[in-house]
Amino acid sequence: MRTKRIDQDTRRHFIRLCLLSEEDKDLHGKEENEERACSSSSNNYVSYGTAGFRCHHAALDVIAFRCGFIASCVAAFSRTNATNNNSNDAPPFTAAGICVTASHNEASDNGLKIVDGHGNVLGEAYERACEMICNAKTEAQLENALDCFEEKLPFLETSREDAKKTAVVYFGRDTRESGERLVEKAKEGARALGGRSSGVAVKICDRGVVTTPMLHYFVYAHGKAVEAFYENNKQQEEKNDEDATERSLWEKIDAATQELAYFKRLAVGYLSLIEEDEEKKKKGKNVVEGLRANATTLPPLHIDCANGVGFVAFEKLMALFDVIRENSSSSENSRRSATTTTTTTTTKEIALVLKNGPNDGPVNLNCGSDFVQKNQRAPETPSTRLSFVNQRCASVDGDCDRLVYFSIEEGEEEGKEGENSSKKQNFMLCDGDKLSILIAFFLIEQLFLAGLAHKISLGIAHTAYSNGAFTKFCEKNGVETVCAKTGVKNVHKAAEEHFDIGVYFESNGHGTALFSDEAVKVIEKELVDELTRMSVEQHLRKEEEKHIQSVILTTKLKALLTLKATIQTINPAIGDAISSVLLIEGILRKKGNMPFQEWHAMYRDLPTKQSKVKVRDRTVIECFDSERKCLKPEGLQQRIDEILLLDSCVKNNNRRAFVRPSGTEDIVRVYVEASDAETCEKISTKVEEAVIEFCN
Repeated sequence: MRTKRIDQDTRRHFIRLCLLSEEDKDLHGKEENEERACSSSSNNYVSYGTAGFRCHHAALDVIAFRCGFIASCVAAFSRTNATNNNSNDAPPFTAAGICVTASHNEASDNGLKIVDGHGNVLGEAYERACEMICNAKTEAQLENALDCFEEKLPFLETSREDAKKTAVVYFGRDTRESGERLVEKAKEGARALGGRSSGVAVKICDRGVVTTPMLHYFVYAHGKAVEAFYENNKQQEEKNDEDATERSLWEKIDAATQELAYFKRLAVGYLSLIEEDEEKKKKGKNVVEGLRANATTLPPLHIDCANGVGFVAFEKLMALFDVIRENSSSSENSRRSATTTTTTTTTKEIALVLKNGPNDGPVNLNCGSDFVQKNQRAPETPSTRLSFVNQRCASVDGDCDRLVYFSIEEGEEEGKEGENSSKKQNFMLCDGDKLSILIAFFLIEQLFLAGLAHKISLGIAHTAYSNGAFTKFCEKNGVETVCAKTGVKNVHKAAEEHFDIGVYFESNGHGTALFSDEAVKVIEKELVDELTRMSVEQHLRKEEEKHIQSVILTTKLKALLTLKATIQTINPAIGDAISSVLLIEGILRKKGNMPFQEWHAMYRDLPTKQSKVKVRDRTVIECFDSERKCLKPEGLQQRIDEILLLDSCVKNNNRRAFVRPSGTEDIVRVYVEASDAETCEKISTKVEEAVIEFCN
């Protein structure tokens, strides 16, 4: 019989606190209820969305408390690979996390994202149970919800005495005013698990205002620090004092989960990625043509930070680059001081112009990646309205996990001159699809140069929202793709399951490149082997043959070092806009400082139209084929297929349309793609009418 992980006393304590909070909400929440604008139904039932709960901040106090308890349970009753086979006297510090953020939503909203012990979004298996716990209003409902939740917790073949441990819960929040209050509520819930009867001590690690990807990284780094510590201890025969072992372990965990460790990882990875080879420095050109950037520099990147936490994080990253630059310059000057009095000028490694910070207005208001991508125009904040014109630009969202690039070219209208001439603006967007293309093509090139194309598979995962021109471009160039259901957790899973290196970005710019453990091992082994071969063969070959062979070997070595640097530049836990900026900027530099226009012109997006249709019950819509086809209501897909052939004498392969239910609201989302905007509009109108007919 399966042993319950949460003991009865702790259960009763948690349920009592939940019921007290419900009573408090009924007594004091009438005014708040009037202003709530939850994305759920009128009875304030809050659904578990793509990565957690999200609605008006006033409705989240109760949910924050319960999410805190859930996170503590995930930390306490899950074991990482590092602790599975350890003796019981080694304290297993397992972790989870909660990030309080509403991502790209308006400032009055907020939300809670739960992070599992590996730094990933909490698994889909837990979602229904979490939803039940957070919406339960009676003792019976809470008991039932906890039973459902415990069924999802991993079974541990240990007694309760052996399972005593410290559960570590990391907390972080974006810049919304309600964030601090909700973090405190979540901490209360986390502490509700701790107690003598539970056998669990709960440790709170509040990292303050951080991006969502940073919070994910802290939990990931925690697990890796524990894994490395116990692996190292296994190799040591002597048995350390238990208290000393615990102190030493926690020191390593603490160092690995600070902001500095996160920023240093990305900065060092980026600097390794763009490092010029010594031969180029000496001769002023590349040893192997095409491997390194030939132009002098990239123009500054103007980043719209969505009036959010991204501004704060980018400032800290740039401060670290300044420190690294100063240290490097001091070392170089000291080395040369004995032979020359010439001052060394150190150029900036990356030039960023940060705009739209927390003091410039409400988060995401007329700015941010969601605004830019959906409206196909630059941010419209008063202080920066015109400052993006004729610049290289990027935009992140409110919690800094999404990224899009854009540019606005402005020139005089044709045939007009002088002061009275009007300006013509050309907006160009590189969304998630084009981020995927740039990164995938770059990595394919490096795998080929490293001689690993036959050993490591690479492909792109995407959703039905990816533009048809993107998928055709991939097919034309032999890049394997896989389509997944909408939602970053689904695309992440598809990339992880189908490829050794899986590149994925939703069209909204949320994504990354995932390197499997096996791919990393292959790259590292090949790098060691290549260095060994170079050393041996340099000694064996005659002097006149050394230069030729070193060039050949250096080509492969550079590619392997580039792949290693790429891995370090990427946040290994989840999609991260800061990490992605560094990776993209590094790739553009290595591509000869590729101009934005050249990247944008890789293919031309087809016109699209997205809309929403209000329905009584969104669940009547059932989809298949990664949401590209509609199974129910019967007849709706046939009608959509007929509409796509409307006014067309021949089959038009550029026409595409699909419908899918919202995950949180009683609406149906409609997507249409065609060769021109007018056709898009016509098809969209008719598909919307069909949805109303079949669903209402």
